[in-house]
Amino acid sequence: MPRLAASLTELQVRRAKPGDKSYSLSDGNGLVLWVSPAGLKAWRVRYRLPDGSRPAPATIGHYPDVSLSEARIKAIEIQRAAKQGQTTAGIRKAQQEAKAAVGAEQEVAAQERAEIEHASLRAVSGRWMAEKRPTWALETYRKARLVVESYLVPKIGDQDVRVMETKDVRPLLVEMAKETPQLARKARQYLASIVEHAIDEGLRPDDSRLRLDRILPTYRSGHMPAVTDNTNKLGDVMRAIDAHENRVVRAALILAALTVMRSGVVASARWDEIDLDAGEWRVPGKNPDGTHRMKTGQDYSTSLPEQALVVLREMHERNMGGEYVFPPQARQKSPHLSRDALSKALRDMGFQGEHTTHGFRASLRTLGRERLGIDVDVLEAQLAHAPKDQVEAAYARVKFREKRQEVMQAWADYLDDLKAGRPDLMSAGKGRQVSTAAPEGTQSVAVAPVAEGAGREASSLSGERLLQRHKPWLIRKDAQKEVVTQVKVQPVETAASVAGVEKRVSLPQGESLGKRDKPWLRKDS
Repeated sequence: MPRLAASLTELQVRRAKPGDKSYSLSDGNGLVLWVSPAGLKAWRVRYRLPDGSRPAPATIGHYPDVSLSEARIKAIEIQRAAKQGQTTAGIRKAQQEAKAAVGAEQEVAAQERAEIEHASLRAVSGRWMAEKRPTWALETYRKARLVVESYLVPKIGDQDVRVMETKDVRPLLVEMAKETPQLARKARQYLASIVEHAIDEGLRPDDSRLRLDRILPTYRSGHMPAVTDNTNKLGDVMRAIDAHENRVVRAALILAALTVMRSGVVASARWDEIDLDAGEWRVPGKNPDGTHRMKTGQDYSTSLPEQALVVLREMHERNMGGEYVFPPQARQKSPHLSRDALSKALRDMGFQGEHTTHGFRASLRTLGRERLGIDVDVLEAQLAHAPKDQVEAAYARVKFREKRQEVMQAWADYLDDLKAGRPDLMSAGKGRQVSTAAPEGTQSVAVAPVAEGAGREASSLSGERLLQRHKPWLIRKDAQKEVVTQVKVQPVETAASVAGVEKRVSLPQGESLGKRDKPWLRKDS
């Protein structure tokens, strides 16, 4: 009687190693494990047909997809079917059809999962940011990515945008409003735009926008902190910057203060943009990858005052052939100094809530107008605010080029005065004269107190500022003419006495103030 083969164990099957040639391990009852030199393990079963013949073994699966116990069951099924006259071809076909049905189900399930993932807020928001990035400034993209990846995706990233409703996002926005009101408003703005993007992709009907307007509580947001009225405080800021221990951060802050460029543009300044000989900084409107470098996306240039050139030349001497003016510091991963390093430095100096890097722009806009008498149009051109149309933009760039050079040098000198601790020239009535000529087509007049000495040119009477309606000579005349003859006015002094203090007012020849414009002549009611 032939000896029966010992049954295999799961451990023997798992440890079966490939050899130089293929071999088989028998489990009994016609079931064998075939092992190829490449390590492939296949279950094969021998069986007899009703006529007693033995056809080629049938392969019923591969290990470990088909376990030992499953292989034994399939082997018995095939042997039983063969005895009933079913051919192995029919058996194989049935197996193939069953396998194909399972594969089709798996394919449908995989397709459904792919569609759900494609329509998830995580995927839609990623495509939305990719589409918007070329039209955004770097800081705008950074903020959008922060809100989306740190707040929206972790909480509602798996939401199917096709069926997402207002009630699905409301709890998140309300929770954000309690901790970060400003970011909550950005999140609401971004969600609305993401849904619009989904509508454009055909994932939602055209009339299926979310109703997000009244979700958040009323919040009054303020401007970025800036010193605009306390010149002593601005002097403290400049002295603190001058004493900052990190020379790279110090130089970047000084350049930001002197040029009032946005902090992101300053931190990413490149040497190929700066002409030290000409004293000019030409900033391309867009980065090489198409993203906005300037907020408007338009090329921009600004004059560099002497104080800025001193700082840049010092950085150039220390430059080791790098592309950027301000190299990254410590653990920063960006190729240049991080814009956040500038605001952090001001916070560390003790100016949190009082002044920011962006605040220098507001300082120039306010103090430049009130203390230096700089024309509003010149200030707007220097601040690179977007004009209403392209014609006005080209007009501003050409017309105010020379005036902006004078203005930026005057601003740098003014900051030096404040840093040196000299009293505010407007309130003290002492100091050098700063040109405040208005653009062509306008006339200007200087009105200043003289009780304590020569004062800076400004439009004021004993500390009280005249309104535009009290200064008809400052109203632009025939602004649409391209060529305007500059009118030279010889001032005539007039005087009045208020409580024994003489007030002198310089007016254009032939002009006089009416009684309503001379409050010091009014009788007390």
